[in-house]
Amino acid sequence: MKPLGERAFTAGALESQPSALSPQSYPLSAITQRPMFMYHAWGSQNAWLRQIAARNYLYLHPDTAAAHSVKDDDWVWVESAHARIRVQAKHHAGTAPGVLWTWNAIGKRAGAWKLDKDAPEYTKGFLLNHTIDDLLPAREDGYRYANADPVTGQAAWFDLKVRLVRDAQPQRAGHEIESTANASEHAA
Repeated sequence: MKPLGERAFTAGALESQPSALSPQSYPLSAITQRPMFMYHAWGSQNAWLRQIAARNYLYLHPDTAAAHSVKDDDWVWVESAHARIRVQAKHHAGTAPGVLWTWNAIGKRAGAWKLDKDAPEYTKGFLLNHTIDDLLPAREDGYRYANADPVTGQAAWFDLKVRLVRDAQPQRAGHEIESTANASEHAA
């Protein structure tokens, strides 16, 4: 193997890994970004920030929303081949058609930061992390590479392909997370 300084990464080497997922089954891309106050900061849980950023929505372009019959504030399922999450959607003209996005790191698990069980970060906030598999689909020889950026080793956030399904029971409150071992029966 060549020393790191002698290796070259080309654009082709950095493109998304070939996917076993059908573009018809998972036609949308899902991305996240952290709010600026959550980068390199220990104070993101302070009281005044929690007043303005204690929950997140799934943002989608109005054309994408119309194609999936999703209205503002509808509850939807974001489903990957790995898992699905139930979240509340908002139209956002600044989001590219075919892309879903949300703030990352807003949602917290129960007990994080010693939050109350009714804290909006737990009851209304969510993470897309649950929909991302740690491993890429198996190669022909059965080996599975880590689902990570080839340069940094960070989780491959920008390769997430999903489908969007409007929740048939919108009166139910709160987000949910489910494995998609039987995803096809949920999409019907």
